[in-house]
Amino acid sequence: MSVENTTYAFQNAATTGVGLTQFFSEPRFTTFRITGNGSVSAGQVTIECCLQKTPMIPGASSAGGMAWTVLTTIPVPLNATTEWFAGSVSGTFRARISTPVTGGTVTVIAIRPEEQRGWRRRPS
Repeated sequence: MSVENTTYAFQNAATTGVGLTQFFSEPRFTTFRITGNGSVSAGQVTIECCLQKTPMIPGASSAGGMAWTVLTTIPVPLNATTEWFAGSVSGTFRARISTPVTGGTVTVIAIRPEEQRGWRRRPS
């Protein structure tokens, strides 16, 4: 099986805010990677989704009647990385900093294994 990882950035060295939104049109397995940069003493990231079929403009807020559902809340680790496996998901996602990060910053990315071109599920 030949699979490559595709990454999507949600937060980059941030301390507060909603960050970028990403629309995943097809269900695929997704892992969120939360990295605490520096001597983080406080902070939490809440991973949220909106199952609405229409993609949002990247970086847009919850305007337009978006109904966000909390998937999980993760404490920002001290100068380390932690991962949360979301399973097979689709829709619009965001990583909102729900408790401000102090003593450092946080970076949040999503990693999705994508099928490489030319790979088939069944032998011919």
